[in-house]
Parts: sequence; C-alpha cells; structure tokens
Amino acid sequence: MNQVAYAYKPVNTEGIPAEEEIDTGYPPRPAQNAASLGESDFIDGSGPLFTMYLRIAEEEDRKLAESWKADADGILVFTGLFSAAVAALLAISIQDIRPNPQDTSAFYLANIYQLVANANGSNVTISSSLSNPSTSFSPPNWAVWVNSLWFLSLAISITCALLATFLQQWARRYTKITQPRCSPHKRARIRAFFAEGVEKLHLPLAVDALPTLVHVSLFLFFAGLLVFLFNINHTAFTIVVWWVGLCIAVYICITVMPIFRHDSPYYAPLSRSAWFLVTGILLVLFKAISWFSCVGSTTLLHVNKLGKRYRDFLSLGIEKTAEEAARELSSEIDGRALMWAFETLDEDHELERFFAGVPGFCSSKMVKDPIRCFIEPNKERFLKGLIGLIDRTLASNVISESVKRRRIITCLKTSGVGLLPLERQTFQRVLYGEWYELLGHVEFGLVLKRVHHRDLSMVYTLRCMSSIIIATVKEHDDRWFELVTSQLGVSETVLRNDLALGDSVLLANMIWIIRYIFLAQSQYSWLGITEVAVRTLELVSKFNVQHALPGLQHGFCALWNKIIIEMKNGTDNRLESNFNLILKHLHHIYIGLHQDTDDSQNTPSPLTSQSLYPLCNIPGHRRCLIFPLLYAVTPP
Repeated sequence: MNQVAYAYKPVNTEGIPAEEEIDTGYPPRPAQNAASLGESDFIDGSGPLFTMYLRIAEEEDRKLAESWKADADGILVFTGLFSAAVAALLAISIQDIRPNPQDTSAFYLANIYQLVANANGSNVTISSSLSNPSTSFSPPNWAVWVNSLWFLSLAISITCALLATFLQQWARRYTKITQPRCSPHKRARIRAFFAEGVEKLHLPLAVDALPTLVHVSLFLFFAGLLVFLFNINHTAFTIVVWWVGLCIAVYICITVMPIFRHDSPYYAPLSRSAWFLVTGILLVLFKAISWFSCVGSTTLLHVNKLGKRYRDFLSLGIEKTAEEAARELSSEIDGRALMWAFETLDEDHELERFFAGVPGFCSSKMVKDPIRCFIEPNKERFLKGLIGLIDRTLASNVISESVKRRRIITCLKTSGVGLLPLERQTFQRVLYGEWYELLGHVEFGLVLKRVHHRDLSMVYTLRCMSSIIIATVKEHDDRWFELVTSQLGVSETVLRNDLALGDSVLLANMIWIIRYIFLAQSQYSWLGITEVAVRTLELVSKFNVQHALPGLQHGFCALWNKIIIEMKNGTDNRLESNFNLILKHLHHIYIGLHQDTDDSQNTPSPLTSQSLYPLCNIPGHRRCLIFPLLYAVTPP
C-alpha cells in the first residue's frame, strides 16, 4: 500500500501562506511527490495531530525555558553582589569571636613591667588578676549570633548561586532533549516523557524555591546587622531598624496583596504560601460558622456562599483565581484594552487592519454592549485616527489605487457604526474638497442612510450626497441597489425589472432629488442650501436622458413645468433666484429631451434669459404615467 502524504497549509488573516506549512492531508497526494516538494512525509494520518501538539508544546517550552533562565540570571547577579557585601562584613565581625593577638602581647608586657618595677628583684610576684588571654577568652553572645547569622546567610546565598547555575543548565538540556530531529510521533513522545518528568519531580516548585532562599538569606543578614549595630552604637541601630522595619512592612504588603487584589502585579515567593494559609483559615472559619451558628436563613446562605467561594479559591490557586476574576469583569476592560492597542499604532497599514476589525467587534456576541464600552468613551481619539487615515490615503500619490480603494472602503465600513463626524466641515470636504473621492463609493452612501440627525439642514445635505453617490458610482452591484431602494423608496424588483433600461435609474434619482430640493427651497432658507443644491444638480445630471424610459422623461417635463409655474406665481425674490438656479442646471436635460421637437426652438439660452425658461407644451410630456412612488417625497 502506498503511503499518502497529507498536506495542510495554514493561511494567516492577510491571506498570505504561513511561514511554516504543515501537512494535513487534503487533498491527498503520493508521498514521493510531497518529498520532491520538500514537504514532510508522515507515516500515517496521525502526523498532523502530533505536529499540532509539537507546535503548542514548543511555544510553551520556549516560554518556560526563558522564564527559568531569567530567574537564574537575576539570582546570579543578586547573589554575586550580596555575597561580596556579606563577606566584607564578616571579615570585620569574625574578630569578635576569636582571641585577639594584641591581648596576648599585652599580657606578657604587663608581666615584664612588674618584673622591672621591682628594684631588688628578690621578691617578684605576678598578680593573679592577670590571666593568659588565650586560655580565658570567651566571645560575647551577640558576636556569636552575628557571625552565625551572617555565615548562614553567606552559605545560603552561595548555594542559591550554584542552584541558579544548575537551573540554566537544566533549561538548556530540557530544550535540547525535547527537540530531537526525528518524526513528529517520536518527538511528541519524547517531549511528553520529559514534560511529565518535570511535573512529577516538581521542578517548577524547585525553581520557585530559589527566590525564597535568596529572601531568607537577606532576612538573616538584616537580623545579624541589627544585632551587630545594637552592640556597637545605638544611634546607628535606631536608624537601620527603622529602615528594616519599613522594608519588612513593604515586603508583607507585597506578599499578601495578591490575596486581596487579584490584579496585583506585586508578588513575593511567600505569596503562594500566604494564599493557601489565608484562604484555608477563612474556609475553616466560615465552615465553623455554618455548622455551629444559629444565624438566620439569609445570613446562613451568605456564609455558605462565602465558604464555597474560598473553597474554590483554595482549589484553583492564586494564578487560576486571578484568571477567573478577569473573565468575570465587565466589558469596559475590553474597550480599554483595544484602545490601548489602537494608541500604539503609528503605521497606516496597522490602522487599516485595526479599523477593519471594528465592525466585527461591534457586532460581537462575546462582548456585552461593545459600542458603549469601546466606541463612545473613546470617540474623539478614535475619530481623529479615522479622519487622519482618510486624509493621508486620499492625499497620497504613492499608494496604489487598489490599496487606496481598500482603505477607503475599510474606513467607510468602520464609520458605519456611527463614528464618522458628520458635521458641516465634513460635508464641505466631501462636496468641494479633498474628500470628494468618497462620493464614488457606495459604502459612503450606505453610511449616510444609517445616520439619524436632528438638524434638518444636515438631513438635507445627507439626502443630496446620497443622490450624488447613486449617480457617480459606476458598479451597480447589490449594495448600490440597496442604496437606491432606500433613497427612492421603490422595491428592488421595480429597479431591476422596470428601471434597468439605460439611464432610467439615474433619471429617476435626479427627479427624486429635484423634488426634494424644490420642497426644501420652498420652505426653508438655511445658509448654504442653494450651494448644496447647485453642486448636487451638477453631479446627478451627467447622463444621457435619451436612454431613459419615456415615462420618466415625461415625469421630468411635468416637474420642469411645475417649477416654472411656482416661480412665476411666487412673490419672493429669493425663491425666484433659487428656482432660476435649479432650472439653469437642468436646462441641458430639457434640451436633450426636446432636441428633435418643435418645442426645442423656443428654448432660450440660460446665459441670456434665465427668467424666461419655457414650459413644455408637448401633451404627452405633461404628466408622469408610471412610477408614482417617485413623487412621494417629503421635505426634510
């Protein structure tokens, strides 16, 4: 039976094949072909799973080995400096526990002096008060304690240095022995064998014990130092004892802080022991209260709940308890974490990838109320980055058109969750400035349709820009039809079946926005309302009206006549001027419809007689017989 090589090529989020390709087996291909391509040959179908195990195991082993080496390096540096300091003090304190040669010399000089002082030299007696120092020396107790504590501290420190060296060797040996050059199955078995040995022989506990021994050595040194200074000078003793007391208090706080603050970065070697001690005592206390107390049912229920809580703490341990506490947090911390990541980004491609993931995050079911926890608290900073990316993208001359289009679409999709700062300055930049390219993207139009604004002038401008996008977008895909249906208020079936001929949709869009502008001009006089109308009519009227359905052509003529009649019957000079501007920018459409009729001969030039635009007198052009929904326009 031929062996079959299974090939699996993981692909990253960018669509680029990963650096390391793993064979998994679909589609199957002969082993010799895989070998010719330089890929791994698996004996059977178990290869992919073992390879996956090795990937995970290598990452864990790398982190473990780096942690061991870092601990060992820190211990070696500290013990080297600490041992030197202790040895220097021992050279002084050791003099207090052994006879001083100067005392012996003083003894003999005293005896010689007595002999010389006797003038006769016949009756020389040696005072019994003078005794030989070498036989009567007894070191003081405090000196014995000082030297004992310091020598023990030095011995423990040197032992820790030796064990740290061993630990470095163990880490290198473990890394080397668990990564042999053999098949995935054998490598996985070897790694599992030694990993189980590490656990069974409690090597992690031995590694954790090394810092504990270093701290014990330090405590012994401080104890000896205090005893030494107490018998030397009380002033120096007082100063040092205050500092040592402060250090002990801080050390105790660092040790117990993880018990009461699960997010505490402070940790000491005795924190784990303190955790089990405190949680065990509290567990026994609450159990005893629940067994022997006669409290009410509500209090007893609360006591039992606390007892269960500390039992879980005791079983999980300090690290797992902290992880569980993090999982139970509210979603605000997710927003803070993502905002921290956002503020670290300084490259446009990184910002693009971040923004591409925002819509998915905002629709996530794993995070409760993602917009409230992430978007709203950081809206200003987020908008600043979004606008900056759009500015740099549109202004760049070195970015390819495909990348520029992709980034713009990404930003527009992100703004779809309500982030785009839709203010008058933004409209100016879109209609007349450097953001004009946004009008060529249907995503921008869909964003505008989802915006609900209370400012009527803003709503008016939004509708005008949506019509411009409908007229300027060249690709009429499903999203374009979605925008058209939401703007015109007609069904997609009508658009695809009845308006699909030529430029019929563009004419329908222009009729709709003309009626909307006409109603707005009649009722309101906002600043800039006419400028927006003029810009809109310039852009939505760039099509061939002869390629539209006759019913829509007749509807345009009916609307043309209505505007002229309203202008002639009105008394407001401002409205007459505004309607003249509307007719001026629609005049070429009117000429296009009547260029083959006698009515076109009576059409004056807008440059010479703007106030004398003629009515359409062709009977069939006076009313629209189809698409009545195009006239269901409400003012802003």
